Amino acid sequence: MSLSVIIALSVFSIALFLIVFEVMDKSIIALSGALILLLTKVITFDQAIESINFEIIFLLAGMMMLVDVTRASGFFSWLNVKITTISKGNPFLIFLLFCTLTFFISAFLDNVTTIIIMIPITIELLRGMGKDPKPYVIAEIMLSNVGGAMTIIGDPTNVIIGTAAKLTFNQVIFNMAVPTLTVLVMILIALYIVKWDQLKPITKDFQKLFLSNILIKKVQYTFLSEHIDAKRIAKAVFVLVLTILGFIFQNALGLPLAVIALMGATLVVIISIKDIQLHRVLESVEWATLFFFGGLFIMVGALEHLGVLELIGTYLAGLDVSFLTLLIVIIWGAAIFSMLLDNVALVTVMVPIILNMQTHLNGRQEHMDLLWWSLALGAILGGNGTLIGASANVVGSGVAKKHGLNITFTGFLKYSLPITILALMVSTVYISIRYYFL
Repeated sequence: MSLSVIIALSVFSIALFLIVFEVMDKSIIALSGALILLLTKVITFDQAIESINFEIIFLLAGMMMLVDVTRASGFFSWLNVKITTISKGNPFLIFLLFCTLTFFISAFLDNVTTIIIMIPITIELLRGMGKDPKPYVIAEIMLSNVGGAMTIIGDPTNVIIGTAAKLTFNQVIFNMAVPTLTVLVMILIALYIVKWDQLKPITKDFQKLFLSNILIKKVQYTFLSEHIDAKRIAKAVFVLVLTILGFIFQNALGLPLAVIALMGATLVVIISIKDIQLHRVLESVEWATLFFFGGLFIMVGALEHLGVLELIGTYLAGLDVSFLTLLIVIIWGAAIFSMLLDNVALVTVMVPIILNMQTHLNGRQEHMDLLWWSLALGAILGGNGTLIGASANVVGSGVAKKHGLNITFTGFLKYSLPITILALMVSTVYISIRYYFL
């Protein structure tokens, strides 16, 4: 093992350790690791630049800007209040509508943004009704991750996998819709059974019905107290829908996802320029997250350049196990690591390993693609297993705490771990069926 390999492995391992235990901001850790590799000449500057996947960076930046303008228009607050009004204070309908809405919004927008929007109104409404909002909030956090798994833009891990494997928007939906929708239904049923006392209808309790109507009025006042500009909302939603249609018809347009996202961000800024402040929109871009990706790409690029990841891929491809067994190992292995580590870091490492495995494995292309779906399902659904498994979990618990609801590590684990295991079993069955019937 050469000195360069030792340095690259040491820097990456230490950086990962520091990220897991949140010693400091993860973007600083990733950038410091990349800088050390450059200073020690383990990787050249040109090689470092080549390692950065700028399609991912620009795709995320474009979607961040587009989502921020849409959120600032008041559309999501309006939508939440509409859902609240439709529920008429019925706990089961609140649970069903809010969880389903969280799932589908997260499929097309950033899941962290989704839970920031959903959790405050959920806590306000449920606590006012004398209900424990914790199972509702935990369900929303988990379903934001599950919904994000359904599309190529819903979760950063899917963005990484999709761009590396050159997958289209439609390919990801076609392959991920069945397992994610199944997990959605499973989570709803599981929590409905476990928390029936909290979710049962109140249609025959006139006192609770009266109280619920008062609370709905309060929610309407609290979250729609600012003037809602219908024209501003219409502009933002129009561009958002147009961008999603661009993703759907990506093949016909012949454009990368990043270009479509940047076009959407630019268009929404142009047509809303009188309603927004451009510098505030640019500030909404999570630059720390993008720098984290950049540093991480450089560290992983060094390992790839030195042949470490190729060696791991060749080893895995040469294991004396069936292809289906390998797929199952990827699902559960990625899930276990994602419960403890940052799933973005895991997927960034695994992508070049799987690309190398595909060159050494003999089989139909449809079977080779199952490697990607196994990685995506394991990494994203596994991230639901613990409070630190995904960014949405950490941010969601932080938002809940600001609104007086403390979600502890063990309190989250009590709900999340059994459901995550069931979700991974669903994924295993799905991948097995796909393998045998392709």
